[in-house]
Amino acid sequence: MNTMTRLSVLSLSCLPLFAQAPPATPAPAPAPAAAPKEQPAQPKVLQLGQRASGDITLLDIDGKPQRAKDLMGKVTVVNFYSIQCPVQAGWDQRLAAIQKDFEAQGVVFLHIDSNESEIGREPQQAAEGQPKPYDNVRAHLAKKGLPFHVFVDHGNKVADLFGAETTPHVYVFGNDGRLVYRGLVDDDQRDKNADGRKNYLRDTLASLLKGDKVEPFATTAVGCSIKRVESADAAPRRRPRGDAGGRDGK
Repeated sequence: MNTMTRLSVLSLSCLPLFAQAPPATPAPAPAPAAAPKEQPAQPKVLQLGQRASGDITLLDIDGKPQRAKDLMGKVTVVNFYSIQCPVQAGWDQRLAAIQKDFEAQGVVFLHIDSNESEIGREPQQAAEGQPKPYDNVRAHLAKKGLPFHVFVDHGNKVADLFGAETTPHVYVFGNDGRLVYRGLVDDDQRDKNADGRKNYLRDTLASLLKGDKVEPFATTAVGCSIKRVESADAAPRRRPRGDAGGRDGK
């Protein structure tokens, strides 16, 4: 083989060495996506036609407990209450009159104060020689001559479970424990139409005591907002809407 032939063969044998691409550098793995920040779970809100949990226990301003399960078999009115709200004050005497008429027939009335501005963040205990706890609530009831049995809801836990937004905000439970009405005392906030007002609370109680079937319904509550205790990272609250099928449910 001559010199030129040997050079040609050598050159051809080297071509694949130069034709091979260098090994590819593996692409960096994508960074894992940041997990979405979890929002604090909102409490499940009691709906029309449902029963409140029998585990709910409230303490009144004397420290005496009231358990929801002890109210089964009784028509029960729950009103979220305030001693400072002028809208509540406008309904106080009418609510007291309804309570007087129906308590004698076995209806239970519970008035719940969930306002941090009125009851504080923590349960109150009286030191020896000091006034009884919640003296501001006692003084208010005594001054106005109101027969209300007031319970305290520190941390507004019961208000959250009920979806209560205002004072007043009335809830009526039948003797089977189911919620049949939620909303206004009546539609006459300023007490100017006694003969023409719709007496939602009074009429609902009368129907229940007669044994009539009451289809669950709601009206839009009007009043002062409940002054809640909320943590800095709490998710924004939304005003609950009326249940499907409720009258004037908004």
